[in-house]
Amino acid sequence: MSNDTDPNRSADRDQQPGGSNADAVQVLASGASAAHAYGRSDLAARLEATQVRLLQSDVNVVVIGEFKQGKSSLINALLNAEVCPVDDDIATAVPTSIRHGVKRAAWAIVAPPMDGSERANVDQFERRPIEFNSIADYASERVADTDTDVRAVEIELTRRLLADGLVLVDTPGVGGLGSAHATAALGALSVADAAIFLSDASQEYTATEMGFLKQALDMCPHVTCVMTKTDFYPAWRKVRELNMEHLRRAGRETTIIPVSSTLRVEAIRRDDKSLNAESGFPELVSRLTKDVVEGAARRERANAYRDLVAVTDQLVAQFETELSALNDPEARAALVARLQEATHRSESLRSQAAKWSVTLNDGVGDLTANIDFDFRERIRKVTSEADAAIGNSDPQETWAEFEPWLSERVSFDVVGNYRFLTDESVSLSRSVAEHFEIDGGEVLEQLDIQNPAAVLARITADTSIETNDTSTATKGLTMLRGSYSGALMFSMLGTMIGVAPLTPIIVGIGLVMGRKGLKDEKERQITQRRAQARNAVRKFSDEVTFQVSKDSRDTLRRTQRQIRDFYTARAEELHRSTTEALATAKSAAQTGEAERTTRVRDIEAELIRLRKLQTRAQALSATPAASRSRAR
Repeated sequence: MSNDTDPNRSADRDQQPGGSNADAVQVLASGASAAHAYGRSDLAARLEATQVRLLQSDVNVVVIGEFKQGKSSLINALLNAEVCPVDDDIATAVPTSIRHGVKRAAWAIVAPPMDGSERANVDQFERRPIEFNSIADYASERVADTDTDVRAVEIELTRRLLADGLVLVDTPGVGGLGSAHATAALGALSVADAAIFLSDASQEYTATEMGFLKQALDMCPHVTCVMTKTDFYPAWRKVRELNMEHLRRAGRETTIIPVSSTLRVEAIRRDDKSLNAESGFPELVSRLTKDVVEGAARRERANAYRDLVAVTDQLVAQFETELSALNDPEARAALVARLQEATHRSESLRSQAAKWSVTLNDGVGDLTANIDFDFRERIRKVTSEADAAIGNSDPQETWAEFEPWLSERVSFDVVGNYRFLTDESVSLSRSVAEHFEIDGGEVLEQLDIQNPAAVLARITADTSIETNDTSTATKGLTMLRGSYSGALMFSMLGTMIGVAPLTPIIVGIGLVMGRKGLKDEKERQITQRRAQARNAVRKFSDEVTFQVSKDSRDTLRRTQRQIRDFYTARAEELHRSTTEALATAKSAAQTGEAERTTRVRDIEAELIRLRKLQTRAQALSATPAASRSRAR
């Protein structure tokens, strides 16, 4: 497979979206220039920050599935580049992200060396450049044989499919819901914009795959199901029908896209459109570009439109106020009175005792308690289920399955708790926004809530227990002791009552007592193992609770500062707008006739310019979403 041929210039050239967001950026730049010209550097800075978000935002698509389902092959075929390790024996071991770049390059994210008492902080990770042809040495299971603690691999590649902000993330095979890799996949899903769930055509969805898929559909806003290796399994259509039925029974009307990476590679090599269509990749590319990337672009354009309209409305309001004061001197007094009242309201919004500030502070206090209660309730349920499972089994036989189940279940609840935190934080932001009357209040939704997998990586509690079985010699000695004690006791009893002991009876009694002693010893050991298992569960739960509680409180404090700073800036903007409008209305009374005529003409010209800018802003939300330019 060539690393230099872009498939989007051949087999997929008809699938790529046209246009760019250059118009949106230009309109924002015009709005920022106008704000600077009118002396409103605060409004200009707001639009400039919106431009940066529009240019630099990513759309993260996580590729998930069990081991050896063709995730890496699918990404390589999509991009026509051997970037993800593909091997029959060696699989992807760490998340590998591929984004657009001006030239191809790769980095390994390496954690610093730590002893057992230390925990690596994300800020301490090293972004180490690596050779492009050595990616497999860092992204695959080979890295497990080295002393290098690689946490992720980042790749930049020149491909049109990625140029609009699409970032493909190849994850390790989940290896069942109980694996550590499943935890990483769950964490990646919680912050992803979309996901591709892969399963090959060899068999229908397993119970494990359906369990993980249900979680993915609950956690991620857009999940695309893909069936791989259709060229290798002739009965793939029947398998697809069975999988669709599984999804319908689960209440999910999700389509499954059948693909063949092998046919895709051959189609690109031949530049054969019909073969490429047979591979199924055009439908997948269309889904990624139109539904995922363009959907994200529409949301970003809507945000840009909202910011631009908010800024131009404030500028227009200032000019209209001055124009009204100049054209209607008789109504000037009433206008000044209204502006004084508006200025008083905007001044109250700047106060520390403002209602929105009280709502924010009270809301964060309530949210902190609710988040803590939610997680403790989740952990209590896990502990209860674990106790019941341990009480109904012998940990020696079940711990190999129980231990990964415990890790997965807790991981899922951690991710669920962070989802709850995110939703409630956005809801709080909406409540704060209600105190601002401009367009019903702008809502801050882009909150800095990080991947919860980072919290799980800091958990160091050991959940292993002693499950060694009793040796045959030890069992024999236990039975011998029981037999001897029983035989001796009944022999002495016969002697005391003057009855000669019968040897066969004594031997039988000894065997019965020996077996009972062995049974009692087994029950004692099972009880001991169950106690060890319960202690291990509680130790693990306490460590998870400690780490998650600390991180969630830090996240809430960070979120509170974000919301506070956002709405403080909106309050400052509103106050400055009303203050300047009041000042211009008052100064209009001192304007002479000739100066008034000139000023009215200038204001009308400025209003025409601003309304043209508003019309261009309206076009941003009216036109279909286009692909996004990137500054990399």
